Amino acid sequence: MSRVRFPAPLYSDLASTLLDASDLESCAIGYAHYDAHSDTWIVADASPVPVDAYEDRTCVSAVLKPSFLIEVAHRSRVTGMSVIGIHTHPDSPGHPRFSPIDDAGETELGSYLGRRAAPMPHVALVIGPHGCRARRLGREEEVEVWEVGQVLKLLSPMQGVTDQERDDRQVRAFGAPGQRLLRRLRFGVIGAGGTGSLVCQQLAHLGASWITVIDPDLVEETNLNRLVGSIPADVRQPKVEVAARMIRAINPEATVLPHRADIVDEEVANLIATFDFVLLCTDSHASRAVVNQAAYQYLVPVIDMGVSITVANEAVSHITGRVQMLATGLPCLTCSGALDGEAIRREMLTPEQRAADPYVHGEREPQPAVLSINSTVSSLAMTMLLGAVTPVPVKPRYQIYDGIRGRVKEMAVPVQSDCVVCSSMGALTKGSTWNLPVRPTNFHRSDK
Repeated sequence: MSRVRFPAPLYSDLASTLLDASDLESCAIGYAHYDAHSDTWIVADASPVPVDAYEDRTCVSAVLKPSFLIEVAHRSRVTGMSVIGIHTHPDSPGHPRFSPIDDAGETELGSYLGRRAAPMPHVALVIGPHGCRARRLGREEEVEVWEVGQVLKLLSPMQGVTDQERDDRQVRAFGAPGQRLLRRLRFGVIGAGGTGSLVCQQLAHLGASWITVIDPDLVEETNLNRLVGSIPADVRQPKVEVAARMIRAINPEATVLPHRADIVDEEVANLIATFDFVLLCTDSHASRAVVNQAAYQYLVPVIDMGVSITVANEAVSHITGRVQMLATGLPCLTCSGALDGEAIRREMLTPEQRAADPYVHGEREPQPAVLSINSTVSSLAMTMLLGAVTPVPVKPRYQIYDGIRGRVKEMAVPVQSDCVVCSSMGALTKGSTWNLPVRPTNFHRSDK
């Protein structure tokens, strides 16, 4: 379905300001980068209309001056951005509906923007005290409205989701609306190995109905100790097919899309914007760099997780896990220093480039891995997910697990105001107008 994404707290602040207007209809204008591949508008800016821009304003209608609309169309045309036309229905119960007055006004505005604004699809959005509703400007096709931050909020009506008896115990914990949202969300699981297979298992049990699994690798015999859902006969089969089989066995109604592919490849990275939430379960810095930037660029919340077991002198010296949510207002992996630039460079090389690079020697050494430790970190990530999409009062968005001491510590990392990834000076809300750090489309792995 089409969607509009606001970075938190832009929508909440805007709605509060517009509705605090003595019962008069109020208007605002937003500007968004439209991504045709995912049919998504990524809102970069939105602000109330100045009082002197109204030609007429009552409790049931608001008309803007032509001179102001000329400025709106000009900015859209110069920037190449879509216009989000916003107004309020201050007395509307529940999710407001567009009125006949709205229909007539949109026909005129749509015709004007079609002639004077950027050649992009535009959106009409109506806000009430208890929610909102959006549609393509001048058309009946509804568009979902989301606010993305530490919490992911669906602000428009949820459609096409039914309650299931199997979810009863979870509904008792965090309520039917939270369960319905879990069932509604389109999840992307990137990496189907140790932590990824556990995440797939837990998503299936939670009732997730739309799961895309992305991983380029085949099952090896050494994977069987930690690849949940695998059996010895799966050796040399794609990991994503094993994950898909497990998800369907747990939840036969789930729609599962397995992709044997690498997220660092350009055509695969383009899928990220189509997801509502991503669980990042890879062990490569290159894949993390791609998804890290996409999280802020396309306003797709991500929970990244990683496990490290250090062995020295034939003894375990450190057991460490990291779980970090990536979304507007939260520090990215660049801010937290979790990415290794040289590792990214090496992992992005083609086999031919790697063979010719004098700084790359030998094969990557396999790392220690234990199912129980992966399970601990994966469960921390899934509990963090519940805190982001349901009323479960889980607050931390960045945690470090110390397996030796049996401790989980919440981390506080400042957001860098000039970060190239998560700040307005960087990739934040830029959509497809910025390039992701991906391999070009013309690169193809020989083992796919």
